[in-house]
Amino acid sequence: MSNKFFDRNWWKDFVVAILATTVSIVLTFGTGKLVERNNQKKERRLTALMVMSSIESFARTLDESAKDWDRMDSIAVWLLRLPIDEIARLGDDPFEEAVQEVFQAPIIRHDNTAETIFSSNIDTWKNLGSFRFVDNVGACFSQMNWIEEEINKDALEYAGHQERIFNHYSDYPGSCFTEKLLRDEQVRRQLQMPNSHKAWLAYCADNLRRMNRKNMKLIGIPEEEVFAFTEARSDVAIEEDPEPDYSVFMKPHPDKESIDSNLDYARKLDSLLNRH
Repeated sequence: MSNKFFDRNWWKDFVVAILATTVSIVLTFGTGKLVERNNQKKERRLTALMVMSSIESFARTLDESAKDWDRMDSIAVWLLRLPIDEIARLGDDPFEEAVQEVFQAPIIRHDNTAETIFSSNIDTWKNLGSFRFVDNVGACFSQMNWIEEEINKDALEYAGHQERIFNHYSDYPGSCFTEKLLRDEQVRRQLQMPNSHKAWLAYCADNLRRMNRKNMKLIGIPEEEVFAFTEARSDVAIEEDPEPDYSVFMKPHPDKESIDSNLDYARKLDSLLNRH
C-alpha cells in the first residue's frame, strides 16, 4: 500500500513540476517578447517625434527669418523713397543705423542630429514600419537642406553689395557712403529683395508644416504632441492640406506713415528733413 501511495504522489509531484516549469518558460519568453514589443513601440514613437520635431523647429527658424526680412523690407522701402540730394546734403550720420541694419541679412542653420540618425541607420527605417513615412520625412529633410543653402547664398550676395562699394569707395559717385549706395542700381535692385524673401520664407515654412502634418497622419501622432515635444527640446490632420498659395504671403510695400511709425530713426530723420 505504501509503495502505491508513494508512486501516486511521486507522479503527481512530477507532473506538477513539469507543468510549473513549462508555464514558467512560457511566461518568461512571452513576457520577454511583450517587453521587447513595447520597447520597440516606444523607440518607434520617440524616433518619429525626433524627426518631426526637427522639421517643425526648422519651420520656426524660417518664421523668425521672415520677420527679419520683413523689418529689412520696411527699412529698404524707407531708404529708397528718400531724395538722394537730401542724403548728400545731410551726410552719413542720420542714415548710419538704417544702412547697417538693412544689410544684415540673416543666415539660417538647423540642427541635423535627427536627420543624421534617421538617414544613416537602416534599423531605424525598419523599426518605423512605414515606407511612406520614411519617404516623406526624407523629402522634408531634402527640402530643408535646399532652403538653407539657397537662403544663405542669397543673404551673402545681398550683404556683399554693401561691402563691394565700401571696399572700392572712390570708384562710385557720391559724397558719402549712403549716397553711393543709393545711387548704385545693383544696390537699389537688391533693396527690393527683402519683400520677396520674407514671402518666400513664409511659404517654405508653411509648405514644410503641410508635409509634416502628413508625417503625423502616417505615423499616428497628433500635432499637439509634436509641438509639445519640440518645445520641450527647445488635431491630427484628417485630410491632406492643399498646396499653400504663395500670393497669400505677399504683403504690399508699407506706406510712408506705417514706415515712419515703426522706425525710430525714420521719424527723427523725417523731422530733420522737414526743417530744411
